[in-house]
Amino acid sequence: MSALSMAERQNLEKFLGMGSGYVSNFSDRTFGEFVFEAVDTDIHSQRYTTNGTSKANKLRAFCKLE
Repeated sequence: MSALSMAERQNLEKFLGMGSGYVSNFSDRTFGEFVFEAVDTDIHSQRYTTNGTSKANKLRAFCKLE
């Protein structure tokens, strides 16, 4: 699977409302549960907090690393 293009990432971020650190209307708990159920990954692990601990930053790190 190829990496997302810059335009695709921007569209995804806009769709998920990631501009202010949020991801859609997820709480920290429900975001963690969603990601774990979808891809069997702990999104709250230190691996995904290299750019900060907001949900949006964790999702950006996940997309970059995985």
